[in-house]
Formats: sequence, structure tokens, C-alpha cells
Amino acid sequence: MTSLFRVALFVLLAGALPASLHAQRTLAVGVASPSGQWRPVVRVHQPLRERDLRDALASGLPVRLHLRVELWRRDVLDQLEGTQEISLAVLRSALDEGYLVEDGRVQRTLPSLAAAEAAIQVAFAPTLRPRKRGRFYYLATLDVETLSMSDLDELRRWLRGEARPAVAGEKPVGRAVERGVRRLFVRMLGLPARQWRARSPSFAV
Repeated sequence: MTSLFRVALFVLLAGALPASLHAQRTLAVGVASPSGQWRPVVRVHQPLRERDLRDALASGLPVRLHLRVELWRRDVLDQLEGTQEISLAVLRSALDEGYLVEDGRVQRTLPSLAAAEAAIQVAFAPTLRPRKRGRFYYLATLDVETLSMSDLDELRRWLRGEARPAVAGEKPVGRAVERGVRRLFVRMLGLPARQWRARSPSFAV
């Protein structure tokens, strides 16, 4: 191996490793023991520590964390057996230096970002599990995105079951288009968003 090739390989790996290692640290999914009914064990590590997300929180913008966990059955063609989704909103407290974490029903005030992230970890406890024998694995996706305050109000109502998408016929289509345009505008402003994925080891039931 020539010196030039070694240098090129080092530069390539140096550019690739931090992103992959960061993804592994941010989101991981394991499998509980048989006594835990083979449920997914989701671990999130400092999902709000990136500077642009911290800056968004500091400026008063809410941040939404949406976890989706899928249970897949191993087969010739893998089959989706079930899904579960958990959404939370985090925003800076207007009264002190703390943070608010809410799920649409309960709002908690935490004294620090570390405490808010600990509350997120507790909330991300899916109850999804296999219902029959076979070989399975879990896929987890964590989306972290900045919202507008009106998006936060809509998220609260949706989590409480008070609002549904217009495609279900419960809201005017015009309102849905308006919300879509607003969200597109928010994204065009360059507000931060992140997505991480993780897969569990395969396991037999």
C-alpha cells in the first residue's frame, strides 16, 4: 500500500466515522429478555445536544421528537408485524431556565437539558412485542424537527385525539393545504431537523 493511498484511505475514514459513530450514540435498539416479552429496548443519547437544535430551543422554538418502532418477522421476504409511534414536544420554559416536555396530555417542567433528555428516554418505552413464534427484529426511526408555535398547538390537539388529518374527512382540505404550506415555509427557513435509524439484533420466539 503506497503512502498516498494510506493518506487517502485515512481521510476517507476520518470523514465517515464521526457520522456513523454519532448515529450509534444517538439511537440504539435492543431486545428485552423473555421475561420482558421480547419488547424493544430503545436508547437515545443526547438527541438535543447538536448546536442548531439547542439554538432553536434557546430562541423559543419547540422541538418535536417522533419515535417509530417497527417489528419485522424474518422470512424469505421479511414481513412487517406491527408498529408503534411515540411523539413528544420539548420547548424552553418562559419562566425560568428549564425545559418543558409534553406528550399532549401531561406537561413536565425540567430544570436542565440533561433532565429533559432523561425524561425523553423514560417516555420512549414501546410496548410492541411479537404475538407468535418466529424470528424477528426491530427497526427504530427517530425524527427530531423544529416546529412553529402553531405546529405545536396542532401537535397537542392531535396527541389528545382532538384533531385528525383532512384526508380523514374531519377537517377542510383547505386547512390541510395551509398547514402544509406553512410547514414547507418553516423548512425553507433552514430550521434544523435530524433523523436517526437503528436496527436490533435478530431474535427467536
